[in-house]
Amino acid sequence: MRQFQLLLWAAVLVSWVSTAGAADNSGEKGEFVSLFNGRNLSGWMVMGKDQGWTVKDGVIRSEGEQGGNWLRSDRTYKDFVFRVEWRVSEGGNSGVFIRSAKDGQPWVTGYEVQISNAPRDDAHCTGSLYGCFSVNPRPDETHDKWHTFEIHCQGSRITVTADGVRCVDADQSTNEKTRNKPLMGYIGLQDSHSSTGHYIEYRKVEIKVIR
Repeated sequence: MRQFQLLLWAAVLVSWVSTAGAADNSGEKGEFVSLFNGRNLSGWMVMGKDQGWTVKDGVIRSEGEQGGNWLRSDRTYKDFVFRVEWRVSEGGNSGVFIRSAKDGQPWVTGYEVQISNAPRDDAHCTGSLYGCFSVNPRPDETHDKWHTFEIHCQGSRITVTADGVRCVDADQSTNEKTRNKPLMGYIGLQDSHSSTGHYIEYRKVEIKVIR
């Protein structure tokens, strides 16, 4: 009887350790969660004029010169993988902000992953960490077409993958301009930072926190 009890307790312990380990592994890997419910801007703070943003059919849209400025996530993030699909008009100008502060210009306090199809150099074109790290290779910038970003931030390393092609692999600690930038901050979606007639759209906005 004693031996049976010991075997039983050993089996329970093995099962508990196995389950705990699986839970820990799941936490390490994390899961993608949506930051946009497809219906409204719940979970986002409008850092500008409300009329600068609309939501319809699962798409966030901003028209030029409406004063939307940017949408700020409701919490800060440190290490993460961020995914978003975007579409911009011809001559459009917008971007995705990462690790930005609550106040100040988000592309200064953090980074702007540029969205544009205007003629620009490799440090200011689509996919670049605007003015800080250039793209290589240069991604597709076709207007009026849905594109994807996957932005990976872990410690001082930031990678940007556009339409499945990695175009930026940067270590901010190696650049005097960026080495003191924060390793935690808000995520943001910039409005249509262009004149009347231009637009930017976003959909399928999701994040995986790396624990």
